[in-house]
Amino acid sequence: MQITGKKGIGNILRIMLQIAFYGGIILLAILPFILQAFGTHLNASMFIIYPNGLVLLIIVRQFIKLFDSLKNNVPFSRENVTILRNTGKVALIESLLWLLDLLIEMILVKSYDILVILVVCFLSILFLGVSIALYVLAELFKEATQYKKENELTI
Repeated sequence: MQITGKKGIGNILRIMLQIAFYGGIILLAILPFILQAFGTHLNASMFIIYPNGLVLLIIVRQFIKLFDSLKNNVPFSRENVTILRNTGKVALIESLLWLLDLLIEMILVKSYDILVILVVCFLSILFLGVSIALYVLAELFKEATQYKKENELTI
């Protein structure tokens, strides 16, 4: 199966990410109204949910740019290295936001629900791992881009 090009998997993933991106924007915009309809309010969680949502939207937007390059048959480019590095930094910010959420839950809200604590810890560790993986991937793409450039010069 083809990865790059207009009929490749990369283009299909890009379309799915665009749907998720715009759906996320809509969800963040109407979330207070949905919760109010069910008689629930965001309260202190709003200060964590919205920054996390915005950071996740930034990550999705960066991946849309990455899959655009796959659609255009340019997977190894300097731009993709920059995209991967930036996405890694944003994933690190997301990890820190989850740690902040954990502190807010434990200190301000005084919630000691073990399930909530475990989930928030897991998400923080997950995004830390994603950040490290994206940094390593960016370095691999950097090396591949340099090899590609050297290979084009020798022909």
